[in-house]
Amino acid sequence: MDYILYNRMQNYSIKPVKNEKNYISKVPCDVDPFCVVTIKALMLDYPNLYILSPLASVIDHILGISSTWSWITPNMISAFHVLIALLAGHCVASNSLSDRRLGVILFEFRTWLDDLDGHVARRRKHIIGEHSDVGSAGYWIDGLCDALGCVALMTGIFFFLKRNPPRRGYEKLRRIYPCIESQDANTEIIYKRLRFRALIRNILLLTGHLMITSIGWNRYIALYQDLLETNDNSLAITMSELYARQSEIMRSGFFWIVTVTWRLINFHTALDYLLMAIFFDRLWDYMKILRWFGYIIPLIVVYLTEFHFLESYAYILRGSSGFAKWPSTSIQNGTTLFNI
Repeated sequence: MDYILYNRMQNYSIKPVKNEKNYISKVPCDVDPFCVVTIKALMLDYPNLYILSPLASVIDHILGISSTWSWITPNMISAFHVLIALLAGHCVASNSLSDRRLGVILFEFRTWLDDLDGHVARRRKHIIGEHSDVGSAGYWIDGLCDALGCVALMTGIFFFLKRNPPRRGYEKLRRIYPCIESQDANTEIIYKRLRFRALIRNILLLTGHLMITSIGWNRYIALYQDLLETNDNSLAITMSELYARQSEIMRSGFFWIVTVTWRLINFHTALDYLLMAIFFDRLWDYMKILRWFGYIIPLIVVYLTEFHFLESYAYILRGSSGFAKWPSTSIQNGTTLFNI
């Protein structure tokens, strides 16, 4: 699918640039993930981009939610998927693996409802393609509902792990050596306290990982949208030159690496990994991996993305050659980094 998307970006117009072929979709544009290339679509996780979002569009075409069901608002859908998340969290807290798997399915249904509320909101505002309406009331309400759903899931995980501490080999606890004078001390109580502290530490580390991926992902979607989807005619360059530079950056190899990397580590992807760990009963294994990699990898991606964004900003808005002609050997060879 990424190969098709990459070819579509290279061979068809992304912005209204002269002498470029327009992409013609054989299905409605909101169903085709390749029809309109946007920043959010390029940074969206794979299940949402290729499965859940097109499915939401298909259901809307069948039922006419955005056009005929005017009494249903996107915020109502957002509030409803919080209730689904609460039910999913309750199932995830169960000792039964079957119940926990049901909780995973319910949470994926919640994720689909999250796609549906965004689709309905965009249709009613006549916005084509994936787009974050940063700063609007709906943006904050949807974000709040997503956060509440995540809290419900994390609460379910906490109660499950509290009742099912890690088996031997998963978590090393500090060894207790009771003194001879205190042989009556209940060492089991001490071990329970240590297990509880280890559980709290792992839950906090997991929560921190989700927060980093969410903040970073939303930040760069907003920044890149303002840079690469702007139609500001007050800039020092012409609109045709602006569109050409925006398209050049979006077709570059560096930008493709940045967007694909965010697809693999963003907030929604992190939740997908977590749900897979629950479904396959490998939750403790996954939480152990996140202790270090859950922070190191996102911070490296943030650093690379920040570098790319600043250089892209300089190239587009300040008329600088930026890293389009970096390093100096590329200047001598007449090549650019955007032509990777």
